[in-house]
Amino acid sequence: MPRVLRLWLAGFVVAACLCPCTARASGLQVPHLGGRDAGLSGNVVATPTDGSSILLFNAAGVVDRHGTEVNASIIGSGVSGRYTNSETGYDQKSSETPFAPVLWVASDWLSPWYVGAGVYGTVGSAFNFPAEPSVGVPEQYLSEFGFMQLGLVVGREIVPGLRVGLQAAPTWGRMRTRTSSPLGAIHFDINGFGITGSAGVLYDPIEGTTLGVSYRGPGIVFMKGDGEVAGQDQDVSIDFHIPQSIVTGIAHRLGTRLLVTAQATWTDYPNFENGEFEFEDFPQLRPKFVSDARSTVRYGLGLEYAVSDWLWLRTGFSREEWMMEASALSPLLYDTSDSMLMLGLGVAHGRWTIDASVGFAVMEDRLVSPTDQALYPGRYQIESSPGVSISVAYRFDTPRVN
Repeated sequence: MPRVLRLWLAGFVVAACLCPCTARASGLQVPHLGGRDAGLSGNVVATPTDGSSILLFNAAGVVDRHGTEVNASIIGSGVSGRYTNSETGYDQKSSETPFAPVLWVASDWLSPWYVGAGVYGTVGSAFNFPAEPSVGVPEQYLSEFGFMQLGLVVGREIVPGLRVGLQAAPTWGRMRTRTSSPLGAIHFDINGFGITGSAGVLYDPIEGTTLGVSYRGPGIVFMKGDGEVAGQDQDVSIDFHIPQSIVTGIAHRLGTRLLVTAQATWTDYPNFENGEFEFEDFPQLRPKFVSDARSTVRYGLGLEYAVSDWLWLRTGFSREEWMMEASALSPLLYDTSDSMLMLGLGVAHGRWTIDASVGFAVMEDRLVSPTDQALYPGRYQIESSPGVSISVAYRFDTPRVN
């Protein structure tokens, strides 16, 4: 076994035992999904070769996928938050286990058109801080989110070296909340359907280099359901707005074995401010989903080394600053800046491909002073336990229509 492979496998095993893999702290926007995508820390807009990267980053990756491929992946980890308010003495933790599943199938049977469909999203993202009546918190702070999308993808090569892809993504979302307010305890459980979509381009300007650009348009999910305010039954609803984003990147091959990727993702997080909760009998109670946000850029680098024609080693780094202003933070929803370092391993055998990854994430505390806001000042923390992702794909030949 080559020395570089022995060293990498040792590092991979250590990372699997010690390193966390997490999404953006709020769990609303994931920086990557599972498999190869995760091993490169999501830096795949110019090299989308599996279901996760095609669905999340660039629909043009569906083009030139030979045969029919079925791909399933999952990524997850334990995530804990801590909110400390020195003004009141409140100091509690929240521990949850979010995960992001993907199920994907794609085929070239309509070549020169290529088609694919996949289900993807996040489940189990939550903040759940217990009540503490002795310091004036009579209700728990609970805010749970789940979003799943059905990605319907089509693409083709326009001219040699230029591929385009489109994705329509019907979306289902659910929110569950428990908290207190000046009007009394608020509870609700709402869900509903909506739509978003994306378009992507891949272009090879020279041999060994690919440029990737993807745009995900603003989406909306119409959610409604049952709730209570101070014990009074309520119909609760929100038109939840999904931010638009633009991803640009490059993938360049150095020699025959090493692939280098770089990427930047701009996200229009202020679009979250357009969503307001509505309570049937309390028109004065119209809190925004996020009251104050800013646009941010996630940037990163990835490396993929082909040890042989059946074994690949990967690593990736990415970073994004916080998107919620201090005035908008609360124990129900907050986010932090994060830096991620990932390790990945890919193995191919016959028609099967297996990809796995682990990672290390550092999330920075947020400090909110009473000057920033009077309601929820204090320290907001996020930590992640060991997390892993795994992806399994099977490919078989299919007859083409054309």
